[in-house]
Amino acid sequence: MKNSTSQIPAPTAAPMRPETPIGAGPVPRRRKRSMLVLGALVTLVGVLGTSMLVRSAGDRVDVLAVAREVPAGQEITAEDLTTAALPNDPALAPVKASEKGRVIGRRATAPLHRGELLTDAQLHGGKTLPAGQELVAVEVQRGAAPVDALAPGDQVKIVATPGKDEQVSKKGPAPEEIAAQIVKVGAPNASGAVVVQVSVAGTDSSLLAARAATGRVAIVLASKG
Repeated sequence: MKNSTSQIPAPTAAPMRPETPIGAGPVPRRRKRSMLVLGALVTLVGVLGTSMLVRSAGDRVDVLAVAREVPAGQEITAEDLTTAALPNDPALAPVKASEKGRVIGRRATAPLHRGELLTDAQLHGGKTLPAGQELVAVEVQRGAAPVDALAPGDQVKIVATPGKDEQVSKKGPAPEEIAAQIVKVGAPNASGAVVVQVSVAGTDSSLLAARAATGRVAIVLASKG
């Protein structure tokens, strides 16, 4: 008879529980409450900031600005203008973009520089010349005007020149002259003559027109300094 021995299973070690760090435990309620309050404040600040940005953008207004250099006295065209968005500040007085139609065709009272805002003070009172001024076209022959140096807004003197048989003497009376402002300078024709549009006092316009018809006039450019 054989002796049967039963194998007794080896004892199984109990699973080890992870050690709990000293001091670890649930977050106190007071700390949770502080974190919630902080999160709410951050959210509120973000909402207020966005609201202010939207409101600021809504208060902006489109105004007219100068797109390129415009000499004094020159007629303003659509190509001379652009738009800019600015805060609606009562201290600023630029022309609104919606009023562009009343600006086109008017003349600049002073040189306009690219990038600056356009104001009514930089415009003549209307699309016509200032009160008391009249526009006269004067054709000057080659060499009778410094054409390359003339520009709208320049102050000039228009001088009567002698005829072919007339002589000029220092002892004689000084040639008559009329003060004028250049409005527009045309291109030379085949003979080199140039038509120059000038603004003169209404009391001188008829006399200047009569002299210009004879072709015996010259233009003298006054100092720009």
